[in-house]
Amino acid sequence: MSEGIQLNEDLITDVINAIGKHDRNAQEDRIVVLQYLAAINGFLSADYPGPAAEREELPAHLDEFTRHVCNEKVNARQQQQTISPAQAQPIKGRSIPAADPAVGIWKPEQDI
Repeated sequence: MSEGIQLNEDLITDVINAIGKHDRNAQEDRIVVLQYLAAINGFLSADYPGPAAEREELPAHLDEFTRHVCNEKVNARQQQQTISPAQAQPIKGRSIPAADPAVGIWKPEQDI
């Protein structure tokens, strides 16, 4: 990300909750949250104190930054989900039959 930008789950949750308090649709639909964030971005960009030419370029730079953060998060998630077979250890235990043949009770090995 950028120097000085410190994203964390608490900050993101607080922003989403603030938008959700304003618009109940945002509580149910993440796209609505993203639309608010994009609108806020545009609203604040309109007050950019630099020259008009720089203000016109600002949304493109912010879009590029947004794509960078998005790709960074997706790549990190994919790396977490990619576990080599040597690292994946099956949980040892057994299923204990129940009265209903469609139901079983899983007992981890340490509880057996």
